[in-house]
Amino acid sequence: MWKTLCYVFLITFFSMNPQFSLANTNQENCDLRQINSNTSAECNFKEEDHRLVCFRGLEDKWKTGDENVRTLVLCYWPLTTFDPQNVLQGFSSLKKLAIRKGNLTKLASPFPNESRSIEKLEITGTKLKKLPENTFVNLSNLKSLDFRNNSFPEIDVETFNISSLRYVYLSGNPLKCTEDTKWILNREKGSLGHKIADKEHLRCTVPYDGRSLIPVVEIIITLKEECTKTVCECELVYVFGNGGKHIQKQLTAFVSVNCSHRGLTEMPSFLPANTTTLHLSGNKIQDLRPLTTNPVYKGVEDLYLNDNMIESIVQLEGSSWVDRFRLLSLRGNKLTDLPTYALENVLLHNGNAVSLYLGENPWRCDCLFTPGFQELLIRYTNLIKDINDVRCSPTNGDDISDRIKNRQAALDRC
Repeated sequence: MWKTLCYVFLITFFSMNPQFSLANTNQENCDLRQINSNTSAECNFKEEDHRLVCFRGLEDKWKTGDENVRTLVLCYWPLTTFDPQNVLQGFSSLKKLAIRKGNLTKLASPFPNESRSIEKLEITGTKLKKLPENTFVNLSNLKSLDFRNNSFPEIDVETFNISSLRYVYLSGNPLKCTEDTKWILNREKGSLGHKIADKEHLRCTVPYDGRSLIPVVEIIITLKEECTKTVCECELVYVFGNGGKHIQKQLTAFVSVNCSHRGLTEMPSFLPANTTTLHLSGNKIQDLRPLTTNPVYKGVEDLYLNDNMIESIVQLEGSSWVDRFRLLSLRGNKLTDLPTYALENVLLHNGNAVSLYLGENPWRCDCLFTPGFQELLIRYTNLIKDINDVRCSPTNGDDISDRIKNRQAALDRC
């Protein structure tokens, strides 16, 4: 309501006082001109500070340039491209160029040698996402580059390799946080990373949408280094938290490590930091004791051990790991039985568990083990995701071998 009243007041005031009209304002605020519905190009030159402010393009009289213009502000550029070679001809004394707002997506050419006096370049609030090769090579006096609130997904470091450049602003761009963004971590004097003036405001795009860029890139680079110490493949799946100063302490990373089909005979002794999902399927692992003794497994919540040579999970009984796991897959191993009451106690108290896979194992079906195991399966049907694949091992053609879920069949047998 107040915003509308203010706009009405401004329109009334400027219409009644031509000397203060929007066309004569010396401000560079592009938002102010939004209240003017005129769609044609409109420019205003303030001789005292050599400033030319134009809306929706250049008026015809300015299209050949003017050497008296030191500051050129272009608000709401009407085209999707901006051609510095063409638009800036004749503006040989420019110290500052600002392009603010509009649908601009790319620069059609590098800045001409005629623009070498530019010290401050600002392109903000557009959809700019592409720069031509050698964009700034002729801007030998460029000191400040403001590219905030555009659509750049990534930055070509070489394009910004200008010796005179001191400050670069990039916040508000949907930057990809990948290994290729590691240049931001370079703090050496003269490097692009050193010149970024708004580091703390840089944010990642998907899949780490909204997370602080620097700590996420630090996590990615550290993960790559640590992954080389294994025979596995590693992926940063998700990052939780917004971050700030000392950001890495405020972010929680979720890393997936895939060590499947690597010929492993034992569980890895080392895992990258923040490993929460571990794939170990298709190996020759028998011993699960590292889950209880090696602290690197403390954060592992989802563990896939399909198609190994595991004969027993007794080692896990009483361990803290089984009290925390979220997913455990033991499909296709050599399990014939398990400590039923101990497992039931774990599932009763582990509020984190959502999935347990036990199928394709040669389960022993006898009167000692089967009834209790059956009760467990029935009680936790929603948790045991492959219950239809939990079958007795065929023994002497016994017709109960594939009916471990059938309670009456087991009772009849016993």
